[in-house]
Amino acid sequence: LASWLQKPQIVFARTSPAQKLIIVSGCQKLGHVVAVTGDGVNDSPAIKKADIGIAMGITGSEVAKDAADMVLLSDDFSAIIIGVEEGRKIFDNFKKTIVYCLTSNVSELIPFIAFIIFQFPLPLSSIFVLCISIGTDIIPVISFCYEEGEL
Repeated sequence: LASWLQKPQIVFARTSPAQKLIIVSGCQKLGHVVAVTGDGVNDSPAIKKADIGIAMGITGSEVAKDAADMVLLSDDFSAIIIGVEEGRKIFDNFKKTIVYCLTSNVSELIPFIAFIIFQFPLPLSSIFVLCISIGTDIIPVISFCYEEGEL
């Protein structure tokens, strides 16, 4: 099996559930990221063991859906690519939002640090700082949600 898995392109078809599990283990030993699709109860061990388990939503069993990381609602394999692209876009926009919030709120954190270290009086109360943060950060942060994915 190891020699077959070294090939640049390989497709396994009509495999038994035990063979799927062996293939997943072999690919993971070689350091590959493994995705497995299945629809039956017997496919669930391989779906669970894979890095990305994908179950069929229409024809799939409940056991396979529970074991899967992704459920295809339309049973169309092209939906896998669309789902991965959307997930990457959401993750990328989430990272941008976190970085923006951290960098924009550092200036609001400095007076509180000065209060703790140097005992300077606070220029604004905590409630006012919270209101300023909500009022100035909400619109820019929401705009990150609607950004298109980057390559």
